[in-house]
Amino acid sequence: MAGRLAVLAACAAVLAGCTPPADPPAPPAARGTVPSAHAAPLQGNDISWPQCPASAGGYGLPLPPDTARLSVIGLTNGLPFTVNPCLAWQVTWASNAQVPAHAYAMAAFPTPAQLRAHRVAGPWSPATRDGQLSNAGFAEAAAAVAAMAKASFLPAVVWIDVEPHKPQPWPTSNAAQRRENRLVLSGLMRGLHDAGLAYGLYSFASGWEAITGSWQLPEVPVWATAGQDAPAKARAMCTRPGFSGGHVYLAQWYDDVRDHDVTCGPYRFTSLAVPDPPAPGTLQGQPAS
Repeated sequence: MAGRLAVLAACAAVLAGCTPPADPPAPPAARGTVPSAHAAPLQGNDISWPQCPASAGGYGLPLPPDTARLSVIGLTNGLPFTVNPCLAWQVTWASNAQVPAHAYAMAAFPTPAQLRAHRVAGPWSPATRDGQLSNAGFAEAAAAVAAMAKASFLPAVVWIDVEPHKPQPWPTSNAAQRRENRLVLSGLMRGLHDAGLAYGLYSFASGWEAITGSWQLPEVPVWATAGQDAPAKARAMCTRPGFSGGHVYLAQWYDDVRDHDVTCGPYRFTSLAVPDPPAPGTLQGQPAS
């Protein structure tokens, strides 16, 4: 664990540190050991900045209940290149409660300022717009890795959250824009892969179609959401390929208080085997439209 955290810290060195927020309240104390095996799927919740107290910019929503057997902790404050102000606190809560935790990171199309800042540093030549956008996606991954390293958080999987954002929208008017969105996501997947982290995709069918043109990536794991107050619909998602053609390992629904997540089939919330990320130059799995 310590060795892999050191690797994360080294990968994170490409970015500047973040300004820490006001300290949230102390996490709850440990409450017992989670059983190592379950005959039934595991259920829990995902959490992020909305669970922060108002003094730290959140809504003060509750942490998962004592019955939770998994958690997915958001790394960002709603958009890339930001940090969940309660990340370290929530990581400590999961550790104290002995609830295994994955992470998720929001993805977005870079703003002009972000593209200028991050278009050069990365695996691709900045001589083309394709390379610049891919490098910007790679930098989004590096920011997420930096946040994890600072919080001493080494999750088994980092889920890439791909959905519409009003404050920083994905361009979706035509096929050329959707192709550029795929370049950003390819760079983000490459960044997590190069940091030694397993990754998967979180979205929903209509959002994924609008942003990527229904990009098919059957080898990449999926965390699928069914929407509000739809536990039966969420569980049904476990029985078919996800929005991107990948196997669904986690399914989500939400209500006014919590986001609920359940593991699919025999999956027990451990790490995932993930193939090499798609090459931005070829956009493997690119739809024809």
